[in-house]
Amino acid sequence: MSYVLCFHRWAGAQAIYDNYPLPSGLMIRALCTPESVPSLPQERLASFSTIDSMDDPVAVHKEIERIIGQHGIPTLVVALNEGDLLSAASVREQYGLRGDHRTWAEQFRDKLMMADIASRQNSISVLPTVGVDSVESIELIANEFGYPLVIKPRYGTASRGVRILRCPEDIQGKEMIYSEPMIAQVYCSSPIIHVDGWWDGQRIVVATASTYVNNCAEYGPYSPLGSIELPAGSDEDEIVNSASELLGVFSPKKEIVFHLELFDTGEELVFLEIGARVGGAEIPFIWRDIRGIDLLGIAWELQVFESTRYRDMARKNSYDGRPIYGERGAWLISHSKCTIDCEVLSLYWSRPENSLSASGIYEGAKTRLRLRNTQRLELEKDMCKLIGKLS
Repeated sequence: MSYVLCFHRWAGAQAIYDNYPLPSGLMIRALCTPESVPSLPQERLASFSTIDSMDDPVAVHKEIERIIGQHGIPTLVVALNEGDLLSAASVREQYGLRGDHRTWAEQFRDKLMMADIASRQNSISVLPTVGVDSVESIELIANEFGYPLVIKPRYGTASRGVRILRCPEDIQGKEMIYSEPMIAQVYCSSPIIHVDGWWDGQRIVVATASTYVNNCAEYGPYSPLGSIELPAGSDEDEIVNSASELLGVFSPKKEIVFHLELFDTGEELVFLEIGARVGGAEIPFIWRDIRGIDLLGIAWELQVFESTRYRDMARKNSYDGRPIYGERGAWLISHSKCTIDCEVLSLYWSRPENSLSASGIYEGAKTRLRLRNTQRLELEKDMCKLIGKLS
C-alpha cells in the first residue's frame, strides 16, 4: 500500500489530519510518541508506531528504517512540527522523494546560517552572531562586543537551552556543556514581536503581527507566556512589509508558512529567528478559530502537493496581505493553575487545568487560554487580569 509517512508529536488537535487532502490511494503511517497517539487521524490511518522521544535522532532513524523495511518506501513525507522538519527532509533526501531536502530545511533550523541569510537584506537589522564550542570562544566574542551575551543551541527549539551571560563569572562559575553545536549572540532586551502567515514565494498573502507578553526564554514556573495581535494599521503594515523583504531572501519563489520573531527597539526591527512552520502554543488555534484560516492545513498542502483548498480559503479571508476580519486574538499559557473568578469578556476558550498528557514545553502548560476581541484595549485589559492571577 502506498503511504504518506507522517511525523506526529502533538497530543492535541493542532493538525486536523482527517480533513486534510491526500493523493488518491494513499494512507497515513505515523511515527509518534505514546502521548500523541490519541490525536492521530481516525479515518486515514494505516498504521502507527511509537518511540519515547521524537527528539532522539537515533531512535527516529531506527524506527523509520523499520517502517520502510516493513512497508516499503513512502510516496511522501510530512512533518508539521518544527522539531521534525530536518528528520523529514533527511528521509526525502535519502530516498529521492519529492519535497524539501535537508540543505533547504537547514536554513530555518540552523540559527547561525539563519543570521547569515538574514543579513542579505536591509529592512531588518541582524545581531552579531558566532558559533561557539568552548569557554575561550565565548570570551572572544565577549571581548569584542561585551556583555550580556545569549548562548543557545544552533538547532534548538522552544527556547530550550537558552542562557544569558551577564558577566565573565557566568562563564567561569558554571560548567559549560557542549553536547551540541551552540551560538553566542549579542543580547537585546527590547520587546519581541512575532509575525505569522503564508508567503507564496513572491509576497505575503496573509499575516498578522503580535507582541509577546513576557518572552519565550523567560517562560517558567512563575512567569507565564502569551501574545496579543496588533490591530490593523500602520504599525502592523510596517512590520509585515519588512518581513516581506526578509522572506524574499529566505524563500524566493517558494511557498512557505512562517513564524518570524523580531526585536522591536522602537527605532528599528532586529532579527531574532524565522521558521518555515506554523507558530507554536495557541497560534494555530487562534488563526483557525478567529479568521477561518488553517495554517497547518496550508503547510500540509505544501508537503503533499494535493489540492489548494486551504490556500484558497486563506485568500478568500484576506485582502492585501491582512485578514479581512477586524477581530484580533491573544493567548496565554502558564505552568501554574489558574482559577478564573473574575469577568474576562474576551476569553473564549480556556483549559485552566490542562488535562492533556503532553511533554511539550508549551503544549504541556497547566493553563492555556485564548481570547478574541475587536478592541485591542479590551484584549490588553483582559490579559492584564489573567497575568495577575498567573504571575
